[in-house]
Amino acid sequence: MRKLFAGSLSRSNWAGPFKAKAQGGVVRLIDSPPRLPATPLERRVVSTLKRAGAVSFEDLVKNVADELYAEELHKGSGVLDIGLFGGRLFDSDVVRELRAADGILWEIKHEWETL
Repeated sequence: MRKLFAGSLSRSNWAGPFKAKAQGGVVRLIDSPPRLPATPLERRVVSTLKRAGAVSFEDLVKNVADELYAEELHKGSGVLDIGLFGGRLFDSDVVRELRAADGILWEIKHEWETL
């Protein structure tokens, strides 16, 4: 059980291999993406970026994961004790989705790329 939720125990651990690339990163929507968002998570990220504009990678992950968590609680998942983990339960899913659609729906720019 501990192995299953190991990455979800602390929000400071969510970045793992992405931490070096994520630090200082800013996520922006691409003006004319080659395709529309295909998954519910992509649609949520696009919606968040439309509302907020450019957002730091870390803040975007936290906000989207917290929204997913709140939605699951509303659906009744609290019965499954996801309340112990909070939004960080969804961090790895959001990070994976952000990396997968980088350069397609949005772009992740890093401090050293803008200098």
